[in-house]
Amino acid sequence: MNKINKLLASFGVFMLLLVVTSCSDNEVEPLFDQTVNERAEALKLEYLNVLTSADNGWIGYYSPNKDFGAYTMLLDFDSNSNVSVNSDFEAGAQNKTITYRIDKTLKVELVFESTSVFSDIFAINNNNNQGEFVFNILSATQDEVVLESKLDFGDDVTVLTLQKADVSQLDLEPIYESVDDIAGDGTQSVFRNILLNDAVIGTFSFNSVTRLTTVKYLNNEGEVISVSFPIAITPTGFYLLKPLDVNGTMLTSFTYNEAENEYENTADGLRIIYDNIPGVPLNPYDLGVAANNVRYNYLEPGKSSLAFNNFYTSYTQFIFDNYGFTIDRVYIRSLNDGSVPYLHIYTGLGNIWYDLNVEITDGIVKFSLTGDTNSSAGLTAVLQPLIDVFVGAESGYYLNATGGLQTFSNGTFSMINVDDPSMEINYYDF
Repeated sequence: MNKINKLLASFGVFMLLLVVTSCSDNEVEPLFDQTVNERAEALKLEYLNVLTSADNGWIGYYSPNKDFGAYTMLLDFDSNSNVSVNSDFEAGAQNKTITYRIDKTLKVELVFESTSVFSDIFAINNNNNQGEFVFNILSATQDEVVLESKLDFGDDVTVLTLQKADVSQLDLEPIYESVDDIAGDGTQSVFRNILLNDAVIGTFSFNSVTRLTTVKYLNNEGEVISVSFPIAITPTGFYLLKPLDVNGTMLTSFTYNEAENEYENTADGLRIIYDNIPGVPLNPYDLGVAANNVRYNYLEPGKSSLAFNNFYTSYTQFIFDNYGFTIDRVYIRSLNDGSVPYLHIYTGLGNIWYDLNVEITDGIVKFSLTGDTNSSAGLTAVLQPLIDVFVGAESGYYLNATGGLQTFSNGTFSMINVDDPSMEINYYDF
């Protein structure tokens, strides 16, 4: 038996040597004809040829993160490592030529080497905006280039898709006009409802500063769902970078109907219109409920609706030009401490106050003057337009909780004039 085992062992060694010898034979074909470096250089050259092939450059819509809007980007590459960058972002709208390179670390990447609109967006919020200036090149064909942020991680990774631009897309002025159309001129209601075959299915709002769109709707369980997202703005309207499903209705794109001042998708039976009433319930706010914070102040005019901002700016200037005193601040005070609330107007002549009666029904607050005041009849007549805006709406004000401030932990809310819903005043409590 031992002899047999030794014989088998010797035979196994012989076969192993035979296999090793055969494997060292140069007849086995290599997997690639080029080395890793040679393949990387070939891919870089291929991508360079694609990027420089577009006669009018490339167009795409760039959003640095899910909390920021999308901006049109026009990129025109040449073979000498220069790229013309143009954008409708306000800080980088001017056409600028910078240098770029195609490099490789883990992946082949496109690097914008000089300051441009990408740098401007990156620098927002003290370089905390998750912007980028280095992109991995995921794919590049003659019709489309797909870039992915090298700097993003997690579930919010920016993807910038470029397509060849045509001549009509090189002028960004129509985009600016389209932004203004979407934002509105401030004379319309702050309520914009989304209609499917004339039935309200949600609400629409657009922030022209961040370029974020917010859609709210009631789900099948009756809960208010709020979704914020960037949109791509075109000269004739806008489209969603990712379609949104509202209870089975897909929101994809809308075209501006200038005659009706509304947005529509006629194929899908959808319209976005200005309306005098909210299409979904507003966020409840416990105005008048006892709390530690008992005083309220309207926010800076820039935080309120454009109609209110325009009124306040022109009215305070009118008072100064015609009566020679300033209006510095307006409070509605003591709403939550159990005492009589009052309208408190800080002026260059001194502090003026008017006691108020407050009634709240179904989320609508109504104010009335009690007659107690330290103002004269003449001064009250001068201040009446201001009083009417803050507490004089005949049908009252919608209350809408708006969340906390970035710099304060206090709550915030807005009051929207029921009779003129273009007038919205934002408040915070402190």
